[in-house]
Amino acid sequence: MEPRQAESETKGEGDKATEKSRQTEVEGLTSLYEGNTNRELSKGLSPKDTQEEGCSSCWSNLDSSGGFQKPIHGHALLLLLLLAGGADTFHICAFNTQRLTLSKVAREPVLDTLVQILARCDITVLQEVVDSTGSAIPLLLRELNRFDDSGPYSFLSSHLLGRGTYKEKYVYIYRSHRAQVLDSYVYDDQNDLFAREPFVCRFSLPSKVLPSLVLVPLHTTPKAVETELNALYHVFLDASQRWQSEDVILLGDFNADCASLTKKRLDDLVLRTQAGFHWAIPDGVDTTVRASTHCTYDRIVLHGEHLQSMLRGAAAFDFPQSLGLTEEEALNISDHYPVEVELSCAVHGAQTLSLAALLPSLLLLLSPQLGLVA
Repeated sequence: MEPRQAESETKGEGDKATEKSRQTEVEGLTSLYEGNTNRELSKGLSPKDTQEEGCSSCWSNLDSSGGFQKPIHGHALLLLLLLAGGADTFHICAFNTQRLTLSKVAREPVLDTLVQILARCDITVLQEVVDSTGSAIPLLLRELNRFDDSGPYSFLSSHLLGRGTYKEKYVYIYRSHRAQVLDSYVYDDQNDLFAREPFVCRFSLPSKVLPSLVLVPLHTTPKAVETELNALYHVFLDASQRWQSEDVILLGDFNADCASLTKKRLDDLVLRTQAGFHWAIPDGVDTTVRASTHCTYDRIVLHGEHLQSMLRGAAAFDFPQSLGLTEEEALNISDHYPVEVELSCAVHGAQTLSLAALLPSLLLLLSPQLGLVA
């Protein structure tokens, strides 16, 4: 294909209007692809029980008759869907939200930032949710569904967990058209080893390689990090045996660094010495917001060959930098960064189509609409 010839600077107003219309159409297609080409229309979900809530889809690309606002050309849309299928990924995140209450969520700057953070993930496990009213998460979910049309989102919450008067909840927030809760339970901590026993959950995934996955969240107390992390191995065994699954993710604020856990004690943990566990967030990654600290408190640990073969990346999300917040503004949200892993949902062993390989075909299909010169 020859390079497109330079357009005349003296083109007529009619040509300019036509070119603007074409540009708008391309932007519409790009927006559809980047938003989520796999999303489905939904009539909404009804609450399954008092702990799991659904919210109707906020599909923003429909007109009053239920049709698309912008015309989508069949061949172009098909190719875009192929591109999306070849690059399909699934994001799982963990975030210590630092004493999340209804009054905190009700503050607009906090709510807006939390929504932007959550919209990056297909499943997020929140920790330090201390709201006793039961209203903070529904409010957060409502705004998340309004903000991001790649939902609908639902949530699953544990009851308040803790030994004394201070108690926390674990809360899963997830895109319910991409993942569904298959089962869940609070670990039976008969020896009282955990300050907040894990709330274990099994999810379905949009993957033929791994149709289901077990998540085991933990927020340790700094006073007993080593004890709790060694006990976490037994939670892994319990969940693995219960559901006959080796593919498990252990995640959360482990307090596994700095003064809470020395390097030697960290290396002596069962989850370090036992084969099969991959610490996706490695030592040395800063998961704290304050410039004065540099600690890898928050972790994601993967077990299972299928799961580990799907891993594409892992990181701490520096939301202050990404969202343009000062340290003071960020600390109103949390003193922790979220941590996340990206999984490939492509069929194992299948050849995926790259954008570079398909770009010439995409341009060829769009050329009649875009006025490209062959």
